[in-house]
Amino acid sequence: MAENPDFGVVWRGYHRGQVEQCLEELRAELAEAVASHEAAVSQVEDLEKQVAVLLEDNQELQEALDRVCQTPIEPDGLTERLRHMMELARLEATEIRATAHAQRERDEQRRKQTELDFELAMSARRREALHSIEVRKAEAAAEVERILAEARARSEEAEDLRAQIVSQLEAANKILEEDRVTAEVAGEA
Repeated sequence: MAENPDFGVVWRGYHRGQVEQCLEELRAELAEAVASHEAAVSQVEDLEKQVAVLLEDNQELQEALDRVCQTPIEPDGLTERLRHMMELARLEATEIRATAHAQRERDEQRRKQTELDFELAMSARRREALHSIEVRKAEAAAEVERILAEARARSEEAEDLRAQIVSQLEAANKILEEDRVTAEVAGEA
């Protein structure tokens, strides 16, 4: 964003081209912020979809494991080797569930952090834009006050000059009138 633009002062107000250029720059920055927002929203949506797919896969695996685990197996009918294999499978299933749960927690935490980061970034951009606008408004108001003060001073100078000229004209008219009266009196004599 252009910092502290120096608008050229013309007869009435600011130079229109400079103001329009400044507005275009602000519009471009706003468009960039909107595009960034849309990209972040899209990223959050993608992460939510990935989490949903992982949750669905986890649910399917959990249901399959529950079906297998619900079917009772008589320990007497299993050989020692099969019992050992079943114990290993049970441990592996527990580990897979724990890993899937941990991954889901990490994904959820990452999604929340992404949303928070995005909100913080947008909030900072809004604050910066509002601050920039306030600074420009204050600068413009100060410039208007300066121009008005200058115009008042010039107006007062012009009024003083006009009063001097009127006074001088009145004095000159008085002298001319006296000269005319003197000339008339001299002409009658």
